[in-house]
Amino acid sequence: MLSVRISVGWGTLAVAAGTVGALMSPMTPQAHAFAPVSAATDRQEQVLDNRDGVIVSQVSFLLPLPPNAPPHPPECDRAGFLRYRAADGPTESADADSVVVQQQGFNGGAMNSDSVAANTVRSAAQLGRKVEFWAMARRSSCLDETTGFDYALKTGNYLDAVDYYFNGMPIDGRVFPGFKNSQDLPLLDSMGLERVLRDQYEIMLHEIPDQIVRQHKYVCTGISMGGLVTGFFADWDFGNGDPDAAGYSQCAAFVAQDSMVSSDPVAIQNTPFLHDLTNAIISPVNDILKATQNIGVLPRILGSTPVIGTKAFLIYRLAGLAAHLDPDGESQLLAHLPHDFEIDSTLNFLFAPTWVGFATNGADGTGTLRDYRFTNTALLGELLDNNSCNFELLQQGMGVLDGGPVQPKSFPNPGDATQIPLLGNYLRLTAGPQQRFAPSDRSVLYTWRNYDNVQGVPYTAPGHEVADIRDVARQLGSGGPYAYWETYFPLRVVLDIAAGYGGARTGDMGNLRYHGMERTKPNLVLWAGDSVVQFGPGLLFPVPQTAIVQTLPGYNHIDTIGAAAVQNNGLSDYSGRYLAEFLRSLG
Repeated sequence: MLSVRISVGWGTLAVAAGTVGALMSPMTPQAHAFAPVSAATDRQEQVLDNRDGVIVSQVSFLLPLPPNAPPHPPECDRAGFLRYRAADGPTESADADSVVVQQQGFNGGAMNSDSVAANTVRSAAQLGRKVEFWAMARRSSCLDETTGFDYALKTGNYLDAVDYYFNGMPIDGRVFPGFKNSQDLPLLDSMGLERVLRDQYEIMLHEIPDQIVRQHKYVCTGISMGGLVTGFFADWDFGNGDPDAAGYSQCAAFVAQDSMVSSDPVAIQNTPFLHDLTNAIISPVNDILKATQNIGVLPRILGSTPVIGTKAFLIYRLAGLAAHLDPDGESQLLAHLPHDFEIDSTLNFLFAPTWVGFATNGADGTGTLRDYRFTNTALLGELLDNNSCNFELLQQGMGVLDGGPVQPKSFPNPGDATQIPLLGNYLRLTAGPQQRFAPSDRSVLYTWRNYDNVQGVPYTAPGHEVADIRDVARQLGSGGPYAYWETYFPLRVVLDIAAGYGGARTGDMGNLRYHGMERTKPNLVLWAGDSVVQFGPGLLFPVPQTAIVQTLPGYNHIDTIGAAAVQNNGLSDYSGRYLAEFLRSLG
């Protein structure tokens, strides 16, 4: 095997700063006796939707977990993705002009990418190209909670799902058994980074068996953490040293969606001494950490963590379900939620107008989120909109509150604090760059003005409202086969990424035999204009010199994959359009 060392760009999980080295020339393929053959079998495809000229289907394959995996549902032995393609395009993936293969971000399910997937297919069609977009589902999605959502979507009553998960209401004689904790989920030990990468490789191999076609058709992408995963995919050896079975050999190009594509962001692999030293230190540490995770000492999931824990993500999904099924009705969601630490802390953090209000949980007179009246759409907006939500990485620009007076927020910092030179860009990480407001009248029913109806609102502008809250509600409220947010995201994936970035190249990282191979192919980098990513890590770790770099104006981090098809200036979604134009440039 020929080994080549180069430097790479930046990373949101990077462990240290590094220097940027020279670009490498492509590796010369070695002769091999047999072309790689996929281990995936029993392909199944089910059409889920045909929306605005785009067919959406679930594609899955039998790819059994290892024999020593703990007992698990049969669906956990299958891997798959959501497939988006033009209704008037080819039915076989190999006949498409391009196939985008996307990895999801932290905790994101395949439904995360519903907007950008459809928008890319439509933008490509306007350019005379028939492309596909695959939103990959991590194997851990087989553990998603969808029973309550599926039932409520049939009955039309979102409270059926709320009461199933939180109030003991049975569905078809079955009572929700409760939320799992780390001790209940040893199966996640089999769902680390290697599983994610192997599933993608086997599926790509199965769908387009011809090596030459794969190298011209597939474009490998990732949003947020998914970009990091794609960087590891590029440098992973799937075939015992055969370059044709390396990840980079499966992709014509790479795209970072408010992220990076790299397995070595600090250029450790450029220096033999650092390569050997970090591997000798980090690999054993990684083994120890995983051993403690295997016995339940180190958590396998985020669990009861407020804002980003199990119940928190479920509540966001339920808020979307309510806004989808009963958008203008006065919300009863919060009244049906119990009081516990995770729920109350999550609502307090997202809503609190001031530090005093946060510290007292509204006892200073500002009240809690439960004290105000909202339509279901307004509640969803209050939880997640960039002019309301206090946590930047959850925000989308979906419109503004209406129907009553509002008060400015200063917790955790006011939006205009991000205008402070130098420091301001890093303050975006807390609550984003926009001014945020909370309701102030407990008697009125607050409603919502959608993203395309914000003209004249003094604290926002049409160019910073980019997502249709109706789309967001539908996506969040989806049930099976893949949820918008994973119920039990495996922290083992994060451990693996951290180990690889730290220099581990043996043990679980033993197949990470290449590095920087994404730089041998065309690259596109899409920055969300209102996100912290390009202003924080993006400044420390420059993108490849040959990359095409585009900024998505007014977009938040999640808006990169969740923007409306038509923006307020009449143009199509920047993310899908720039990606479609990049695909066309590849020939």
